[in-house]
Amino acid sequence: MPLVDSFLVDHTIMPAPSVRCAKTLTTPHGDRIEVWDLRFVKPNTKMMPEKGIHTLEHFFAGFMREHINKPMEIEVIDISPMGCKTGFYMSLIGKACGDDVAKSMLASMKDICNLSDDTKIPASNKYQCGSCDLHSLKEAKEIASEVIEKGIKVVLNEDIVLDPKKIADLA
Repeated sequence: MPLVDSFLVDHTIMPAPSVRCAKTLTTPHGDRIEVWDLRFVKPNTKMMPEKGIHTLEHFFAGFMREHINKPMEIEVIDISPMGCKTGFYMSLIGKACGDDVAKSMLASMKDICNLSDDTKIPASNKYQCGSCDLHSLKEAKEIASEVIEKGIKVVLNEDIVLDPKKIADLA
């Protein structure tokens, strides 16, 4: 089985918070699709709490679209949490710049921190959410605050490429 792209970078040297264009594809119709790694916490050292990451997902997807989408240039397709609970993947149509992605992520974190503590979580009901009781605005705001405090780096794939020798004996 071939390794997926995210398994070709060394998670032991991956900084966080950070943004990285993980993959670029071209559709048969010539559209450019980019997949971005939006890393919130350093892998294998910390995970975002479930309720916080879920609530963050409900707000983050909307706020990122407000900050990064540009008509006829860039449009977010999807923003989804990583199974490892250390970040999100963002797929978009168009060509984004790492600095703009980082600025949009930072602005989104500020938007989340600026929410009133009694803000209703969008779509957090049994009709629109598969785990409507798994939410915490407090935890989401704590995650966002930590990202703001640390700042967001732009990372290039070549800076964190995995040396195959490191995993040769693990197979």
